[in-house]
Amino acid sequence: MKSGHLRNTVLAVVIVAALLPALLVIFYMAQVGGIMLKNEQRERFEMFNNRFSNEVSSYISQNEKLIETFLEIRAAGYVDDENYAKLVEVFLAKNKSVIGISFLDNNGQENSYYGMRPKISYNDILPEILTKTIDGKEIYIGSLNKNPSRGIISLTMSFPDSYKDLNRAVVVQFDLEVLAQMIEPSVSKEDLTLIFTKNGFLIFSSTGGLSTELDDAYDLQISQLVNLASNGNYGFVDIRDYSGVLSKLPTSDWMVFTGKLSSELRLPIMAYLESYPILLAGVIVLAFLVLLILSLYLTGIILRPIKDMTKAVVIVEQGDAELPVLPAPDNEIGTLSKAFARMLDTIKIQFDEMRQERKDLEELNQSLELRVGSRTKELRTALNELIKKERLAAIGQMASIVSHEIKNPLAVIKNAVYLIKARLGDNAEPRILKNISVIDQEILQANGIIEEILGYARSREQILTVIDLSLYIKEIMASYPIPGNIKVVTEYSPLPLPVRIDAEEIKQAVRNIIGNAVEVMPEGGQLTIKTFWVDNYACALSIRDSGPGIPKEIRENIFAPFFTTKARGTGLGLAVVKKVAGRNNVQIELVSEEGKGTKISMIFKTHREEGK
Repeated sequence: MKSGHLRNTVLAVVIVAALLPALLVIFYMAQVGGIMLKNEQRERFEMFNNRFSNEVSSYISQNEKLIETFLEIRAAGYVDDENYAKLVEVFLAKNKSVIGISFLDNNGQENSYYGMRPKISYNDILPEILTKTIDGKEIYIGSLNKNPSRGIISLTMSFPDSYKDLNRAVVVQFDLEVLAQMIEPSVSKEDLTLIFTKNGFLIFSSTGGLSTELDDAYDLQISQLVNLASNGNYGFVDIRDYSGVLSKLPTSDWMVFTGKLSSELRLPIMAYLESYPILLAGVIVLAFLVLLILSLYLTGIILRPIKDMTKAVVIVEQGDAELPVLPAPDNEIGTLSKAFARMLDTIKIQFDEMRQERKDLEELNQSLELRVGSRTKELRTALNELIKKERLAAIGQMASIVSHEIKNPLAVIKNAVYLIKARLGDNAEPRILKNISVIDQEILQANGIIEEILGYARSREQILTVIDLSLYIKEIMASYPIPGNIKVVTEYSPLPLPVRIDAEEIKQAVRNIIGNAVEVMPEGGQLTIKTFWVDNYACALSIRDSGPGIPKEIRENIFAPFFTTKARGTGLGLAVVKKVAGRNNVQIELVSEEGKGTKISMIFKTHREEGK
């Protein structure tokens, strides 16, 4: 393909590809036209059915008024019984639509009949006449009858007759020819119009007029329409080869259908396409195939070189050493490909330079981050130590004041109490001796608090010694006063556990932990002491109580100075433990479960002699 011809190729493909949408648009417009035509005919059919309903209602209403007027003449007494027969004959002669009148008593027995012979039987609707007309005093529209020999179709109606205050009925038979003459001018010969009853009794057709034949010519259509009506499917319907509007007359059970051949409600092109659906499907499939082939061809010309260019861009971004060879067809794409290849060469050189600069910058950033992190850690450690030292200094100053201002007066009070107790002797009142004992206990409690504060604030030079942890804990437990209601369970490691610690500091920490464990079990319990190896480089001491456990919300604060949940406590017991652990390089672990107890573990680094 020569340069400059790509545009013509794309234009040709687009024109061919546009044929399919054009065909679909034509088909859609034809479909819309058919729908509009069908809606137009539907509106016309509905208008006719409404007009026809009014005409039938008018016909029935006129008949009702005619008979009611006739009955009112006799009820008014203008004619005696002897001349009434003549009046009936005159009435029948003047009203050709009335072909028979029967007079019934209150039991439904016929007293007299006037009109056409042989008379039309109404025995099949006699129960309805008794119920609705004689008992209910209502006008009853009865059945239809065909008389092929006379060429008529009649409608039977009954009217209440209260002559001489007796409940009787008058049965009147009307020739529907008058109705046919009323509606025939408005019936279009181009449409199919059917009037029938709910049981399929054909009354009138636009092609044959009144139906007096016993065998109807529209049995199939009417049976389909009756099925639709029985299911309440009124409105626009399709039956056999016809489409139209089905409606029900409000004054009776008569049905009206007005429609046309279904083929006449479609445009000629749609009728043709529907007649040959395989041809329509074949045209659409062929159009799709042509469009698919053209799309593949166009893709091969344009998209394949573009995909190669995209791959080349990815290669450049990844920093590969060599660029792929781009296709260079003899057209506009080829020209673009050559220019793109030159641009990629330039970009690749720039990318290589940028990558090297980025690498150098990342190495510099990493170095700076390491330095900053190290400095920040050192500063944070120094700051924490400074804060800690300032806090300890403040506590130490406070402890000195407490020791001087409170401890000395307490000693004076204790001596005074001793002298009072000695002066009173053994004959003193028990109540006074009890109060003196309370004073001694409170002085002892106050001295204990002062000692705790001084112990936490005091900093002394560490004396580190190497001892066996198990033997060390045994000595502490031997001298600690455990209440009798607490069971002590010990489990010491059979192997030596050499640790290098300040024995006095660790002793104070262990006694504080045991003291807390004893205090949380005032009703008694079990205290479990264990020493064991953790691994080749660490051993541990665990102290477990069976007390109530520590609530989750305060576990993080129990090692904080002056935090306590006791009514009378300094909150320094576990703070001393934390301080001592830090000074002796001991790790503290706390495990507590509410309702089951608390375990505090002290993990020591084992001491190893040099060369071992």
